[in-house]
Amino acid sequence: MKHTIQQYSVKFKLVTLEPDNYHIVLKASIEGRPLNVIIDTGASHSCFDLNFIRDLLPELSMEDNDGLNVGVGTSDFESKLSTIQNLRLGRFLLKQYDIVLLDMSNINEAYKMMHKPLIHGIIGSDFLMKYQAVIDYGEKTLTLQR
Repeated sequence: MKHTIQQYSVKFKLVTLEPDNYHIVLKASIEGRPLNVIIDTGASHSCFDLNFIRDLLPELSMEDNDGLNVGVGTSDFESKLSTIQNLRLGRFLLKQYDIVLLDMSNINEAYKMMHKPLIHGIIGSDFLMKYQAVIDYGEKTLTLQR
């Protein structure tokens, strides 16, 4: 039995933080609500802003994350686990997706000081590996496979 591989390409923007220092930012949505996410190959897990998700989905059930929290600069931060519905990146739709939720206000404060767009989440290597992501800097596309 042959499996058909579907490929989806999503356009992204390179946000310049300072000369030769960039973040890959792409548009996404949860339940149809638009958001900005950073593609971060060095992040082990995809995560979303806890406060944004609480406002967007007040009925969403969350549980404490008892696993190891490791981030650049600190390992002492609260995180929650949950499952969101209808995460969309371009035409790529995940009807259910398990996420880590944490306070991303430090990222957004830095972005605000640089006059950059608000960030709602980070797509990490868990997602990128699972969907065999290819980042094409020349075309500014993220290609995902299912």
